[in-house]
Parts: sequence; structure tokens; C-alpha cells
Amino acid sequence: MKNVLIVDSDLGFIFWLAEVLVETNYQPWPASSALEAMSLVSRRRMNSLDLLIINPSLRGSTDLINSLRRTQPDLKVLAVDPLHDRQVRGVNAWRARPNPADHSAKQKWAREIDRVLSVHHRAA
Repeated sequence: MKNVLIVDSDLGFIFWLAEVLVETNYQPWPASSALEAMSLVSRRRMNSLDLLIINPSLRGSTDLINSLRRTQPDLKVLAVDPLHDRQVRGVNAWRARPNPADHSAKQKWAREIDRVLSVHHRAA
């Protein structure tokens, strides 16, 4: 099972996305801040994360990406927030937040997660 760390301050989005991940046989690890994510990673001794889904506007998000990439250079990163500066280093893909009225949003997110995880190159 692949491990996915979700870092966002929107708890509704975290729970929604965790449900998508569980339904597609991934293990979600939710955190509401970069600091909480670092604590979770160190407590769980997670050195086998496959994907980080993060809101890059959160304080410490760039430091979190850099820190995780130092120990896991092949970690994939999917950023959530299309209005944010897309110059954030280390991001493999960007995705807009789901529209709750869009009944196909779960499938779209599941396909995007599979796509990002299947990419074999590392982002700059």
C-alpha cells in the first residue's frame, strides 16, 4: 500500500481526499500544517512516503518539501492551490480543489494521483 501525506488547513478537504485515497487502496496520513506533518513523519518514522499532497500557501510548506526530499529524493509532490505562485520548487503537479457539486471529482483526483505516482522523473 502506498503512503500519502496530505497537508492542508482545510479539514473538510483532508477528509474528502483521505476517503478518495482509501477507496483507491492508498494509506492517507493527514496533517493540518507543515509542522504537524513533520511531527507525524518523525513519530511514525515514515521513510517510505510515496506522495505528498500539500497546499503550498501554508507556512513552512517549502521547508517541508525540501526536508522530505532530502531523505526521500523520489518523493512525488502534488500541490493543491492553482492560484499560488507555481514557482515552488519540487512540485510534480498542480491540482485545483474539488468542486463538491462535481460528482466525478473523486475519479478525477484518483486518476491524477495515479498519474503523478507513475511519473518516474524527479521535479526540479
